[in-house]
Amino acid sequence: MWNAMKFLVIFFGVGVLCGLCEGASIEKAKTLNTHGLRDEAKKELIDVIFGNSGAGDKAEAYFILGNIAFIEKNISAAMETWTTLIEKYPNSNHVHFIKDKMQQLSEHVAGTIDESNDNLTARYYFKNAEFWSEDRSKIFRIDSSWIPNVESAIKWYDKIIEEFPKTVSAERAYKEKLFTIMGWEETGRYGRAYGIKSSFSKYMPLLLNTFQSFEQDFPESGALQGFRFQIAQVYWKQKKWMETREWLERIINAPGDTDSFYKDLAQRRLTKVEY
Repeated sequence: MWNAMKFLVIFFGVGVLCGLCEGASIEKAKTLNTHGLRDEAKKELIDVIFGNSGAGDKAEAYFILGNIAFIEKNISAAMETWTTLIEKYPNSNHVHFIKDKMQQLSEHVAGTIDESNDNLTARYYFKNAEFWSEDRSKIFRIDSSWIPNVESAIKWYDKIIEEFPKTVSAERAYKEKLFTIMGWEETGRYGRAYGIKSSFSKYMPLLLNTFQSFEQDFPESGALQGFRFQIAQVYWKQKKWMETREWLERIINAPGDTDSFYKDLAQRRLTKVEY
């Protein structure tokens, strides 16, 4: 009788566990990951992989697991996970992206990330070598003299916008691109200026075109009002009063903005534009 009862407990216990595996979902994992619960998200994804999910969900789980590993700078795990995805699901929609990016990613982090090695003898040799070379740098140094910083950065922001349209990454790329075009100045006597701070006539048209595209792709973005004011401010510093007033009016008349910091700021600036 006792043996039978134990059998039933074990049997139903396994059933419960299997039920939990079957309940694992990509959507739940994505939600967990979005809210910073990476460990829980990884467990959910692993349950998808080893549960009864379809091939499409399993491929998606491998892809997301690799992304999480890369974000956590566990490059070995990321590469291994993506390699498994390519081998098991060669027809997955993600395979082309992974094959195209894996080499770039590995090159980018090669100088900063330590890869794990499972051979004890090799590890011993590494330790011996590192004793004699412990003061050397493992970070790639790049001399960017005479390379156009703004244009080089914009090339990569544009790739994000083109390859991942209407995504969170694209919205961030727009913002970073706009800040880059607005420019910056190096400190010191011989510091250089970049973007609009170096040439208003060269970069202002690019700033306006980029903002127009940003506004079209993300009409509900909370950053629009702030960038409108930045554009107005750029014109203001150039003593272009008419354009300054035009952009301040855009802030005030923006749809859905009843009373915000930037609307109030624009109204206050309009009372004293010329100086």
